[in-house]
Amino acid sequence: MKYGTFVRIPEGADIATACEEKFSEIKKMGFDSCQLVYKPAVYKLEDADVIREYADKYGIEISAQFAGYRDPYSKFDNYFAFYNTGLNVSAFRESRTNYVLSVIPFMKRLGVTDMIVHSGHIPNNPFEREYSEMLCAVRVIAEELKKNGMNFLFETGGESPISLLRLIEDIGLDNVFINLDTGNIIMYGFGNPVDALYTYGKYVRNMHAKDGLPPTDPKKLGKEVNIGEGYVDFEKVFSMLHSLGYDRFVTIEREIRDGEQAEQIARSMEYLKGIVDKYYA
Repeated sequence: MKYGTFVRIPEGADIATACEEKFSEIKKMGFDSCQLVYKPAVYKLEDADVIREYADKYGIEISAQFAGYRDPYSKFDNYFAFYNTGLNVSAFRESRTNYVLSVIPFMKRLGVTDMIVHSGHIPNNPFEREYSEMLCAVRVIAEELKKNGMNFLFETGGESPISLLRLIEDIGLDNVFINLDTGNIIMYGFGNPVDALYTYGKYVRNMHAKDGLPPTDPKKLGKEVNIGEGYVDFEKVFSMLHSLGYDRFVTIEREIRDGEQAEQIARSMEYLKGIVDKYYA
């Protein structure tokens, strides 16, 4: 199992300076992989060369590109997000689809095969118009990735596990997988990662190790908390991942900005290693 976290390259930053700082930092923390988060107005192939140079310099494997959107209208809640978060939104679908497609040449130059996307809330009813429109949008992206030998990974959260399984099967391509976010599944209130793995575990290709609490306000997500302090049963999660034959990446996510992020991520890795080693020794 390879441990990692996010490398975020801010837009407008000097790429080389940012890469030196980010990759050296996670190497010092003991990581050997990362997911890249980089959302410029225009993807430039020369920027991919710089990022690859520093990833190689510090021996960090970029396991996936987290592809986001350019507009500022995404809402990560349990209310307005149903119509403005991802590719499920008719008002933003064309621009977001085109932006995600523009990442592919950059990823190819970078040498990264897996794209992770927050696709938005997936309707439970497969006969709703929003479901079919989302299905078509994702298939367009997945088809283009397939032409380039790449994979599409759904970020989990705003859907029931069975709806995500249905959507993957309806897309009908063999390069569509899942990035399991253990915390999101609980924080959105649609289930828990243990049950979700029972439903769609064979499609998990990467993961965000994150912890959280169930929502109590029907308009808001549950609270993210330190790993080991929430409702994620990591013992059962890794036991099931092992039984499924998963032995790829553990990407630690802790979204805090109070100066303790690096410390919490480092603590999380030690906590998770203690569990993983029981099943992957």
